[in-house]
Amino acid sequence: MNSFRYLGSSVLLVLALGCGSTQRSNDDDTANGDDGNTTKTAGNTSTSGDSGSGSSTDAAGPNSSDNASSNDGNTSTTATAMGGDGGADTGAPASTDAGSNAGSSGGASSSSGASSSNGGASSSSGGAGAVSGAGGTGVVADPGCGSHKWACWPMPNMAGSGLPNEASYTRIEDGVVLDNITQLMWDDRISAQAHMWQDAIEFCEAFEWGGFDDWRLPTRIEMTSVLDHSDDHTGWAAEAFEYPNSGFHFSASDWILTITQTGAGAGNDYAWAFNMSDGIVSNAYSKSNATPLKCVRGGGSGEGPSDPAVAPPDQYSIVAEGEVRDNYTGLIWQRGDSDDMLSWEEAVAYCKDLDLNGNSWRLPSIRELATLVDEAEVAPAINSEMFPDTKYGARSNDWYWATPQRGSAAWGLNFDDGFTGTNTGSAAWNTFGPSWARCVR
Repeated sequence: MNSFRYLGSSVLLVLALGCGSTQRSNDDDTANGDDGNTTKTAGNTSTSGDSGSGSSTDAAGPNSSDNASSNDGNTSTTATAMGGDGGADTGAPASTDAGSNAGSSGGASSSSGASSSNGGASSSSGGAGAVSGAGGTGVVADPGCGSHKWACWPMPNMAGSGLPNEASYTRIEDGVVLDNITQLMWDDRISAQAHMWQDAIEFCEAFEWGGFDDWRLPTRIEMTSVLDHSDDHTGWAAEAFEYPNSGFHFSASDWILTITQTGAGAGNDYAWAFNMSDGIVSNAYSKSNATPLKCVRGGGSGEGPSDPAVAPPDQYSIVAEGEVRDNYTGLIWQRGDSDDMLSWEEAVAYCKDLDLNGNSWRLPSIRELATLVDEAEVAPAINSEMFPDTKYGARSNDWYWATPQRGSAAWGLNFDDGFTGTNTGSAAWNTFGPSWARCVR
């Protein structure tokens, strides 16, 4: 199925809107995952940011790449993770990332917690908007939820996955791509310079591209919506982006314990980042690193990078005994989970055979599972009223399985903070065996 459409810059498109980890750094796990003071700063796979060849360098173990500087155990990778552009198609659109790399540790901190909306039968808010090509006003749909840190739209699943809301994209012009599901618009160009976190935020805010000047750095959940996890391709969604960089990329989601400067965040400068070479999502990537970036626009109003995530109004409804509906994504979740820890294959079978209110269930995709993560919370990073007794914990088997598989391994998410990985590692953060299942429909 062709999930991509191209429109020339003079075409006006009217669209209606329906309706996450460890720093895989190079050092040992410094997390205390059971008290919420969790910093995952370890991993067996650390991708060198110099992706000039388009390939990643997998670290063999602790302190093996990124020129890591280990300080006091709360290690941050201080090297410049240059997202190189060599090896890209010579016809790739390129912009000059002119900002300086003198990035600071981020914007103003906010210690206020996020409110979690509970219950309430509410349908997801929609909206319609128009987007135009170069020189246009570029009005895009506002989902009306007031948050950039939650999925206020159906979560796209990978093209070709056969799952609901299969991803599709429209190329507005060369270098600008519209996600037809989320209605977020992305820049598709080679990021020619690496940026520290604060500089990345400021670069996107000042970015003018494709005739638009209201770009911003994408948040954790927005980047999740365009992250492929298949054996054939891991990284920026292949169906959307012709000119991706690999290696780590910053998001605009500051880690909550860095915002509040409490627990493992005290004295540290961690933010959420994505390794576009192996698909892992980290809550503890030092802002002093420098990474390539992509900018996004659309999604209405929302939190600033260093504001705690604010749950949208009437986010969840209990629709039946043991079932919770996300009124924005449209997904209906098992409120509990499997009674026992399961292998991945057993988790798939468990959801397929789940007898809950006569409905058909399945194991969620890793993208779908990530929509449950509440960035304003840790241990567990989820709405505990809607999903009581959710398991969590670094250095444990308290992960939740997801699809797809990755070779002989499979993807999982840990609600300690919401970081993701595959059970393939030798480091503490992703050495997990039998885990839990929470089903979706």
